[in-house]
Amino acid sequence: MAYRYLGRREYSRQELTRKLQQRGVETATAEAVVGELDAEGLVSDERFTESFVRSRVSRMYGPLKIRAQLRQKGVGDDLIAVKLASLEDIWPDLALSWVRKRAGEPFDRKEKARLYRSGMNRGFPHDIMMRALDRFEAGT
Repeated sequence: MAYRYLGRREYSRQELTRKLQQRGVETATAEAVVGELDAEGLVSDERFTESFVRSRVSRMYGPLKIRAQLRQKGVGDDLIAVKLASLEDIWPDLALSWVRKRAGEPFDRKEKARLYRSGMNRGFPHDIMMRALDRFEAGT
């Protein structure tokens, strides 16, 4: 059963354990199976995190949302910090691209506030959203 899940996509250790438990596998058995799969290199939190982050960045999610989703999937804070820190330079440009895609006419205070709230909900920090909105307004 675990092989079938892993054949479809990457899973974190905790997520796969939970999935097996939902299918009626006892907790100790599920943990043992996931431990063996980890030892064989078939399940990897690092590989899962890399894939997950890449997927969320392509959907224009910000670092705060990605961090929260990875925590829900059971990925450790240290691994999350390393993966997100490696992408530190892309967040301002990603936020600006997202603003360009979503901005409506006219670009007034009301539209700017709407985009700010929406960007915050997508996981972009305050300073990055404000910079992206200012850059968009300035036309750069």
